[in-house]
Amino acid sequence: MKRLHTISGTSITQEATAGFLETGRYEHHLRKLRQTLHTNSLHYAQTISDYFPDGTLASRPMGGSALWVELPPNFSSINLYEKAVQQKISFAPGAMFTLQQQFDNCLRLNYALLWTEKLENNLKLLGRLAKSIK
Repeated sequence: MKRLHTISGTSITQEATAGFLETGRYEHHLRKLRQTLHTNSLHYAQTISDYFPDGTLASRPMGGSALWVELPPNFSSINLYEKAVQQKISFAPGAMFTLQQQFDNCLRLNYALLWTEKLENNLKLLGRLAKSIK
């Protein structure tokens, strides 16, 4: 029984997937998803520009749905993370992405989340928290 379930999926799932691919709905879905992600990245970039400390730069690395945010030198994204978690806001501090002592002033934000008023307010709050760290 385990082998049967491991080797093949259920017929109904396979038929639904095949129909999705054959009718062009998958391509439509991908186009819509790409547009949504692009729009989200623009919302994030604008909010970062408006609410984060002066000198903050945001870039969109290839191949993902995250923004790489570089805050002014000597900034600690770990300190920001500690304050943000208390507000139930999460991001990836830049130091997570290296074994060296670098990227402490950077962070990675995932923009593949549904853009809502709550998300926008949390991003604004993150910017205000960043401005409060000396």
